[in-house]
Amino acid sequence: MNKAMIRSILSVTLVALMALAALGGCVERPSETQSGDWNGKDEFEPSNGIGKNTKELAERYEEYKENAGLAFKQNQPAEGYDFTISDFDGGVRIDAYTGIDNVVVIPESIDGKAVAAIGAKAFSNAAVRAVYVPDSVTFIEKGAFEGAQAITTLRLPFVGDGKQVTHFGHIFGSDNYSNHAVKVPTSLDMVILGEKVTRIDENAFSGCKSLSAIILTGGADEIGNFALYECRDLVYLDLGNGVKSIGEYAFGYCDSIYSLSLTGVERIGLGALYECNSLYSLTIPFVGGSKSENKHLGYIFGADISDHNDEFVPHSLYRVSLEGCQEIPDRAFASCAYIGEFWLGEGIERVGTRAFYACRSLLEIAMPDSLKALGDDAFFGCDNLEAVDLGAGVESIGMQAFFGCKALASLEIPDNVSEIKPSTFAFCSSLKTVELNNVSKIGKDAFYKCDALTPISVTGIDVAYGNESLILTDSQ
Repeated sequence: MNKAMIRSILSVTLVALMALAALGGCVERPSETQSGDWNGKDEFEPSNGIGKNTKELAERYEEYKENAGLAFKQNQPAEGYDFTISDFDGGVRIDAYTGIDNVVVIPESIDGKAVAAIGAKAFSNAAVRAVYVPDSVTFIEKGAFEGAQAITTLRLPFVGDGKQVTHFGHIFGSDNYSNHAVKVPTSLDMVILGEKVTRIDENAFSGCKSLSAIILTGGADEIGNFALYECRDLVYLDLGNGVKSIGEYAFGYCDSIYSLSLTGVERIGLGALYECNSLYSLTIPFVGGSKSENKHLGYIFGADISDHNDEFVPHSLYRVSLEGCQEIPDRAFASCAYIGEFWLGEGIERVGTRAFYACRSLLEIAMPDSLKALGDDAFFGCDNLEAVDLGAGVESIGMQAFFGCKALASLEIPDNVSEIKPSTFAFCSSLKTVELNNVSKIGKDAFYKCDALTPISVTGIDVAYGNESLILTDSQ
């Protein structure tokens, strides 16, 4: 089935669901819920976050995370006599490596002159496993590492030649990014970029399918469009703390990335994570393209509208952390049925309409104390949601906010909430206990079909009809 057909089916389904959502406020009673109401799925098994390759990828990710910073730490710079050199721009150029070590740390200077360049064929066919190129180097000639078929780790002060060429394969002899796959050795596993790298240009690493780890150690502030496109074996990507802008489809088809943190990023292009179908954990500073462009999670996976979240957000994604934003926009995570954990940082003040609609794998969630308002239908159809902590600061809870959350067992309404709006907890069939605290008004059908609810005294509370399961009567 192609994506156009899927979109058409989803559109019809969502229209029906929107009609159902409106029933609580438009008719005498909300309609009965069915097992297939949410997200167009007749049968649904909540995700447990364990996919086919999750364990293997998690182990590889943790290994790179632990060892990436240790690369070259125990190795001393090679001696000058291990190189053939020539004069270059006031310093020296390394024309050949003649040593016998398989881990080579190039010194910043030889015979009192700065090592400024790496010449063509300098490491050609050398049996080196790892090479550290210092920041003193300002130019690397084409093919400097061509034929180095045993190399696994490379530390570089820039990508390309340091002047005009910006594609990674240049140092292995490629003319442009289109033949990276032919020239970059399949043995190459890890690339570490130095602190002076300020930008990774468009298509810089595209097609480097064997790379498993890329580490930015310093202040790179921009990653261009398609920069790491089709780096299919990339498991570990450390962006450091300087990246501010990520281009469109920058990490497209990086379908081995396991965990990614985008903390500090200010702009994310459409489809930046397109087809990252092994991504398990994601940390983001906002939902959408930027803090000022509130959108939906699927945007960074290639979905132009929130209706397509379910089509584009990978089913492998289980944990999402939000750090640094003030608002979760309307429909931000709507129909992200396989995300099981949301970690919401302090500072979030509003959760929008249908923000977590039909997040059917969600079992529990805690709101930050900074939260003031929970929008209409916020958790509508989260039918496996068992526990909710609304935080201490919530002042309003929208209509149908927890409609159909049939696994929800208990709830405490924060002190600042004075009104429960219509159909807010309708069809929460497992809800046994509720603490109303300072609630003074309960809207129509707010607790409709909450048949497991232990009745309580509502003396002094304005209770609309449809809440009989809540009210403690004289006979009880």
